[in-house]
Amino acid sequence: MGLQVWDTPSSFNQALEGGRLILVIITSSWCDRGEILETLGANAAQRIDDVFTSSRGNDAGELAFNSASLPKPLIGLLSSETASQLLLDGLGPITHYPALKFVVSSSYNCSVNDREKQQQQQPLDNNHGDDIDETKIWDYIGPKETAEDVYDSVMMYWYRNVVSSHISRCGPNKRKPITTQSETEFSNKHKHNPPIFEFTSQIQIASFLERYGEQLLRPAQARYQHQSAFDKEMFEFYTGLQHSDSAIGGFFHPYQSLSGHEIREHDVHTYTQEIDPYILFVQCRSSKGKSVKEDQSKARQLFEELAEEMMHRSDVAFFALEVANAKSCSGWFPKMSDGAIAAIRIKRGVNYSITSPKEMTTSSDQSVWSQRQKRVIRNVTTDWNDVKRRIPHALFIPSEYSREEDILSNLTKFAVIHTTPTVMWFDKSRVAQFAFPKYRTIHAVLFIDMALGYESSTKPTSTKHIRNGWPENLSYSVETERLLLDQQRAIQMFYNAALQYRSQHKDDNVVFLIVLSTETRILTTFGVDLWTPLDDALFGVVEENERVSDEEINHSTTCRRDSSPIMPIMAVTDASKRTGKQTSRYYLCSDDIFDPSDTLFEHGGAVKSFIDDVLDSSAVQFTRSEHRQVTAQPVAAKSNVTVVTGNTFQSLVMEREEHTMLLMKQSTCGHCKRFSIFWNEFQTIIQALNWSSVINVCKIDVTKNDVPHPQIDAWDIPSVYYFPAGSKETPIEMTPKYDKGSIDAQYQYDEGLSWVTSGYDVVEWMMKQGKLDLELLASLDANRADSIDEVTSTRQ
Repeated sequence: MGLQVWDTPSSFNQALEGGRLILVIITSSWCDRGEILETLGANAAQRIDDVFTSSRGNDAGELAFNSASLPKPLIGLLSSETASQLLLDGLGPITHYPALKFVVSSSYNCSVNDREKQQQQQPLDNNHGDDIDETKIWDYIGPKETAEDVYDSVMMYWYRNVVSSHISRCGPNKRKPITTQSETEFSNKHKHNPPIFEFTSQIQIASFLERYGEQLLRPAQARYQHQSAFDKEMFEFYTGLQHSDSAIGGFFHPYQSLSGHEIREHDVHTYTQEIDPYILFVQCRSSKGKSVKEDQSKARQLFEELAEEMMHRSDVAFFALEVANAKSCSGWFPKMSDGAIAAIRIKRGVNYSITSPKEMTTSSDQSVWSQRQKRVIRNVTTDWNDVKRRIPHALFIPSEYSREEDILSNLTKFAVIHTTPTVMWFDKSRVAQFAFPKYRTIHAVLFIDMALGYESSTKPTSTKHIRNGWPENLSYSVETERLLLDQQRAIQMFYNAALQYRSQHKDDNVVFLIVLSTETRILTTFGVDLWTPLDDALFGVVEENERVSDEEINHSTTCRRDSSPIMPIMAVTDASKRTGKQTSRYYLCSDDIFDPSDTLFEHGGAVKSFIDDVLDSSAVQFTRSEHRQVTAQPVAAKSNVTVVTGNTFQSLVMEREEHTMLLMKQSTCGHCKRFSIFWNEFQTIIQALNWSSVINVCKIDVTKNDVPHPQIDAWDIPSVYYFPAGSKETPIEMTPKYDKGSIDAQYQYDEGLSWVTSGYDVVEWMMKQGKLDLELLASLDANRADSIDEVTSTRQ
């Protein structure tokens, strides 16, 4: 049949009959850019014809799946004039030509020979507008550089829409009649079958995946918008996409240095590198021979909606176990809960060999780059035995949540966590929303240097380097070579560590990110300082007598060596045990990344050991602290309020014997500036009453300093914490005038500290906490024994 041409609405409608999947290439006479897509479409259509011709008559046995009984997917051309005669709402907006859209009809019959019923379906005809909701339409999303890309996309959607419908409607486990109100509402809203493969046993799922898994699932390749051709070239070099097979996915570098393996001249060994896995979501559905309960139907409905939303993720697939009772799901679902969802990771790997170094060692060019060995890909494997092992990576039990909105929010979180790519290359327009939602509290970030990109050249030093994988638009130098190889090696180690971590930890939610040095806002957020080394290089370092003490240097500058660049550098931030904006920070410097480790390079090396140390609480935590001159006495401002930094918090607050009042503020906060007036007045009152030896008044700027205390919440600014003498591990927050938990607070809640109108309010609140020795305070002012009464009565 090849590439189709639909020149009338009726011919297009006829092609859709029987639940067929169609890839439509919409062209226009005034657009001459469609020839390439037409060629790709024609080659992909021919590939589909060849595959279906060779597979006709093949029987899938107990799976009740036979390609001869299914409508073959089609690829065809539709002119803009013909498209305008169809319902535009049905095809959706067309913003550019040529446009690619998938269309599938929900009208499906188990026999392709039953033409009488099929011809009743006219999904996009102007005379049948009521049937538009029965047609599912979406834009082409995947890659389309080659005919193989187009073929892969068509077959993936064909399996997810046509084959899943066939199994659900025509197989031995075909769908039971709709019995509940929620099922009826969902059916009316989605008349097509959701992209879920329904089977009656785990063995059926495993057998189906062994035979058809590589067509149903495909590796997900990140698609980014690059600022320039050079940025794209460097991205492909660092991720390994420059020369890699599109079937790999993840990071796989085609070259490696001689230090990677001890290779002899006639080495024929094959090595394996793990790559991004496939993800399966499987729901247990127990019928028990009766109608489905309303709460069980809600769980099914949410699962089906999730499958619809994630249909375009090529590396994720959805399955359902339709069983008589929950015990039949016990292999994957130990709690045997109807509606429970299992997340299963299917391991994948690249088998490769390494070229002999014979030719390279005889070359006159002895640079490290020329000595690299090429990885020759033998095959890409998928371990479908992971399905047979019946060990889910994680479980979601809807019955553990009482409210439907809780089920929805936690199911969404469950899906996002387990479908996040192993490592994400940061892109603020596409990745930020997945990397930084509020429930993602742990981030492992590798920062790499793109400054070498500014040494770009249109004429590189050596064409031989280009043949060995050197970026075409980058000038060659020994220093650039070292930077490039170090960062590529760090990226591979980081990726290996992420794979190992995700396979070993089922519930931990760690986001692995690679961030370029050009993302200055992200670098600043994570405390990575690039500018101090540049300033020192340009203007020289400050004199020794002007330097702050080592105790007061921001930790971000300690990842700077005279013998090595600051990048690559790795940071781990953990907000899971801290509230507000206070997070635990840990850094691994460039030299330390390449240090020898007990963990193999293939398992992440020093990077994996570092992550384990952080999560085991054995790594040294970094405290963010502004640079201030250290003197023998505490640093105080003109107001005599002691200024605390991250590094002096322990000595000025926790280790001092006095009662401590700490104001947390921001320099750019207008409310903080207003409150500082009352705070300075509070300090003046303490001095006037001669209470300074008992009460220590402090402040800290939380935009420049961490507060290393687990009970501190730095979210609401300004905020005040009272550290009583003798019990500073349990500070008391100065709450609003009405306690947040009281009944009165529901009607008279005064947000923040706006109820404070003078320093006397702070003194009065502090006394009410019952921690002060009032007799001691009275004795400190021998001339005014009634000073306390006067202070507390001033507000009368």
